[in-house]
Amino acid sequence: MSRLLHLYVERFNQRDWGWLRELITADARLRGTDRFAGPLTGAPYFGRYERMTTPWRMAAGEVDGQPAVIALHQENGGWIPHSIIRVDVTDHLITRVVDYSHCQWVLRATTSVVVEPS
Repeated sequence: MSRLLHLYVERFNQRDWGWLRELITADARLRGTDRFAGPLTGAPYFGRYERMTTPWRMAAGEVDGQPAVIALHQENGGWIPHSIIRVDVTDHLITRVVDYSHCQWVLRATTSVVVEPS
């Protein structure tokens, strides 16, 4: 698993958006499934997570054998996978983020989801 993916998860969970942006190239692209497609710079992406009322955290893991960030929501005292975020890395920086949180069918269509212990 990429060290950069783990840093992304760590910084996301700390909700330190400025620190997280240091991992992302200035021209990185964001795709929020059917909600947004464009440059990550200036996008309301991190604010959406900041406003969530459901307890959440991110975890590194694998989805169908591919590295991914897995958004977890707290339910019944435990953390369960809620959605998948794909992160593309080039030259030790994040160049693209694809967040499937608005497409629950993507998670349901997977054959395996492995969440690394935090």
